[in-house]
Formats: sequence, C-alpha cells, structure tokens
Amino acid sequence: MVRRFLAYGLLGWALEVGFTGLTDSFWLRDRRLRGHSYLWMLPIYGAGGLLLERLHDRLAARDVPRWARSLAYMAGIYGAEFGSASLLNRVIGDVPWRYRKGINVRGYVRLDYAPFWYGCGWLFETLECELRKLDRPARRSWRPASNARAADGGEALPPAARRAAALP
Repeated sequence: MVRRFLAYGLLGWALEVGFTGLTDSFWLRDRRLRGHSYLWMLPIYGAGGLLLERLHDRLAARDVPRWARSLAYMAGIYGAEFGSASLLNRVIGDVPWRYRKGINVRGYVRLDYAPFWYGCGWLFETLECELRKLDRPARRSWRPASNARAADGGEALPPAARRAAALP
C-alpha cells in the first residue's frame, strides 16, 4: 500500500506540473513550459488515489458503468481537494493553490475544471489496475547450478520441486 501511495503521489505531482506548465504557456503565453506544484500535494495525491481505489471497488462490485464511476471519481476528487484545502487552511492558515479565477468555491476548488477531473477519473481505472500490481510479491527466478546438483535435490531447486523430486 505504501508503494501505491507514493506512486499516486508522484504521478499526481507529474500531472499537476504538466498541467500548470501547459495552461500557463497557453494563457500567459509563457513558452518556457514552467510547471509548478507544492510539497503538500504528495500526501494529498497519495491519499486521494487510495480513496478512489476504495470507491472503485464498491462501484465495480455493483456493476456501475464506467461513465458513472468516472462521475463519482470526479466528485471524489472535488471532495478530496476541498477537504485537504480546508485542513491546510486550519493547519497553516492558507491554501497554497487558492483559486481566484474561474468558478470556484471559497477558492478551494474550481468547478470549471470538471471536464478535466472527469477525464482524470476515466483514466484512473487504467492507472489503478497497473498500480495495484505494485503490491504483488516479487517473482523468484531460479536456475539449477548444475544438472547433478538439481537431480539429487540440491538447493538449486525450489522447495516444491524438491518435494516433487523426492516422490517415487
């Protein structure tokens, strides 16, 4: 779970830096593609990804179609953004990403980002399927050191193969 937490956090950071770089280049005509984020975002994106995983499990178990699940993810993203902004405002006295433009709620979330968040929710399922693989145990590869050693049940064989070789 820690690996997935970090993976969601790092991927969220990368997505945000790319998004801010592209939007600034478009709206501000800044060709440097200089993106930015905040250190606070790593735990926010990490926890948000794990929360969306739980939401996915519940919705998929009820056979909710993907378009509706994506709407639920969008609402979950807005909830996580609003909740983390409220918490940061209480803890540090400010919200690093306070929105001043667009249709916003208390400067914490921008409602006009809904199509972008819906798209992120749609892509989340593909990403989530891959990131869940991070919790799988590592595969063990083995090779017999020599045929003679493997034939007499030496340590080159894994335990299951040694038991099978010992059977008459």
